[in-house]
Amino acid sequence: MKKIDLWGNIVIKKGNYFVFHDESIPNKRWFLIGLLFVKDVYINNVLRTLHYYREKENYFGEIHFSKLPKNFDGRWGAKARTARMWLKAYEAILCEQAFFIGLVVDRHSPAYEHKRFSKHYHAYNRFTAMTLKAGISWFLVPQDYDEVEITFISDAKDRLSRPDEGMIDNFEEYIPYRALLDSFLSWKKGKKYPFIRLNLKLEDSKNNDLLQLCDLLLGAIQTAIVGEASRPTKRELGSMIVQWCKDLHNPPWEQEYKLHRKFNLWAFPNHKGEPYNDIPFSLKINDKQLKIF
Repeated sequence: MKKIDLWGNIVIKKGNYFVFHDESIPNKRWFLIGLLFVKDVYINNVLRTLHYYREKENYFGEIHFSKLPKNFDGRWGAKARTARMWLKAYEAILCEQAFFIGLVVDRHSPAYEHKRFSKHYHAYNRFTAMTLKAGISWFLVPQDYDEVEITFISDAKDRLSRPDEGMIDNFEEYIPYRALLDSFLSWKKGKKYPFIRLNLKLEDSKNNDLLQLCDLLLGAIQTAIVGEASRPTKRELGSMIVQWCKDLHNPPWEQEYKLHRKFNLWAFPNHKGEPYNDIPFSLKINDKQLKIF
């Protein structure tokens, strides 16, 4: 139904979002995609919050999950302490303004269609678009937007699915095309879904704290799923993810962390070729120990 103002004019509700993209390929089985949605009016506030914790630790280098030190203590633990404070800040306040969705792709599932993609990066691009559509449906559709302008930012140097030298990756063309197509197909089927305009940019993550926050969230998710990290710093951050997802299985009104429609993690495909939310975490946690984090 069209929205009309007091003077009979059609009202079009528009939104502007930044979406930060990261991916992780820990082994031959799992492939992970993470997207962080931040409304344009909240960007500066989120960045100020992240910078505040950098200043507390006097650490201004790049926060890359794979390069976190072993311990939180001492001078060399400043990076890990900053990362931990970022995740705690996300849990407590940033999740209100920065929504995260992660997709866990199981390439060992009997329903995973290996023959469908002639090149591996075709699958990565398609699943990135699938994650974007799911994020729009989960986070933005409930806000009743008619149109949404998205600035999609991906790491210029660390996208792991980039093909070998000499091969052409259509990522920069495919994602905007697919976002527009998904909005058109949803509209044609009569589904509630905003018209999407998407501009894709590549940036160096070392200069972008929101790309680093996305990397941090996805790295912690990888640790929770694979469960092989030996560094206590990584295991502690991964344990936070397990606890969040455990809490998300409760009804929204009973959730301790209040992450409903703010943080979402799902997997694909199950044995029927369908998405599912019961993520098979390998990292074991101690609930009592988590309470003192």
